[in-house]
Amino acid sequence: MSARSPTETQNASQTAPGTASPPAASASPSVTTALKHAPMGIAIFDDQMRYLAASRQYLTDQNMSPDTPLLGRRHYDVFPEIPQFWRDKHAQVLTQGVELREDEGDRYVDRNGEVHWVRWSMAPWRTDDGRIGGLVLYTEMVTKAVEAKHRLEAAEARYRAVFDQAAMGVARVSSSGRFLEVNDRFCAITRRDRETLLAATFMDIVRGEDTVAAVVTQGQALFAGEIDTYSVERRVEGRDGTIWVHVTASRVDPGGEGRPYLVVIISDITARKQVEAEQQHYQDQLRLLINELNHRVKNTLATVQSMASQTLKNEPDPIVAFEKFESRLMGLSQVHDVLTRESWHGASLSDVAERALAPFSPPDGADRLRIDGPPVWLAPGGALTMALIFHELATNALKYGALANTKGRVVLAWTYDAATRDLALTWTETGGPPVVAPTRRGFGSRLIERSLRGELKGAATMDYRPEGLVCAMRATLSDPVEGGSPLG
Repeated sequence: MSARSPTETQNASQTAPGTASPPAASASPSVTTALKHAPMGIAIFDDQMRYLAASRQYLTDQNMSPDTPLLGRRHYDVFPEIPQFWRDKHAQVLTQGVELREDEGDRYVDRNGEVHWVRWSMAPWRTDDGRIGGLVLYTEMVTKAVEAKHRLEAAEARYRAVFDQAAMGVARVSSSGRFLEVNDRFCAITRRDRETLLAATFMDIVRGEDTVAAVVTQGQALFAGEIDTYSVERRVEGRDGTIWVHVTASRVDPGGEGRPYLVVIISDITARKQVEAEQQHYQDQLRLLINELNHRVKNTLATVQSMASQTLKNEPDPIVAFEKFESRLMGLSQVHDVLTRESWHGASLSDVAERALAPFSPPDGADRLRIDGPPVWLAPGGALTMALIFHELATNALKYGALANTKGRVVLAWTYDAATRDLALTWTETGGPPVVAPTRRGFGSRLIERSLRGELKGAATMDYRPEGLVCAMRATLSDPVEGGSPLG
């Protein structure tokens, strides 16, 4: 609605309706008194934008003293810096008779270059004959409120940018554990969509009763103010498996009527946990390897010590003793080569036999020393034992048996029962010099019997037939070890 005339009576000099407006007249005393005490900026203008009245608050808002003379002065003369934007608004009200307003606040720069924000409205006032006599301007300085709003909006924008674009998962969690807000990274780490998380609680994604209890306990301590923050590593259940996360939780008290909540920040440490697990596995394997290596070195040294002791004790000639000892060491080293090639997982019985007997193969024909048997895999200790046994049998055959002449033959054959893991071997010599049973058991016989009995839980029988020695051996193999040794 348009306002009525600001004067209580028509000015005597006012022209008749339809003629040009008179010079600006003073507002009535009652209007002046009302404006004086108005709590907001009010200014009344005629149709030439000359001041008829202005409130004290208006003068204060415009950085003017309360006794500044404005009546009769043109608004644009008082404020020549007024931009065209405002001039157009005034003209629209005066020509069209419309009411305009801006409740949020408009920005303007005063003559000192300072930026202000003003909430305003303007409406035409009309004379008694309905003619637009001027306009009434209402202003309220809202600079502080608008600046505070802008600061809040900027802070919210920064928060949103940080929250949404953070490289870590961020969530707000209520005192009941329910998710209030989650960012995209939190969804990606937990392998859940936002809708699923917002319908769940933090306890729904952690794993195990103990872990849930710990989460609840720490959360209660945070909300009770007993601790300010806490960090922990937890396993959470993702849709495609378990994920390890590093969790940091802090309590936030928004003040006022807002309820406290937790800010939970998570980072995916699954890869690090996998590396740590692998490192622990390798360390365990290394300790096992060292222990196994120590055991094997001790056993090898004990074998060498036994060979040296028995050889030197039973052979008075030092040169012959040295040759025997060297030969036995070479046989031991041959099977070590096989085990090294297999990364100490073990070795096949045929490889052990071929490597141990290779130095004894007659140059005049491979058929004189034949190896025959199904595939059998030996543990490292069993491989070393069989190599020493084959070496002793071959050495004896070369000196006294079938390999001592050009007509003798040796056949090493075996059978194997995979169900019972029983191994039966036969060393058969034929065609050599006539055999006579020895009057005493030598080191070789004791080595064969002792080795089979200790390492392979077996036994050996020597049958000294006239046509040649027959050594029957049996053994019980341990569980398969191929690929299972830490030395691999």
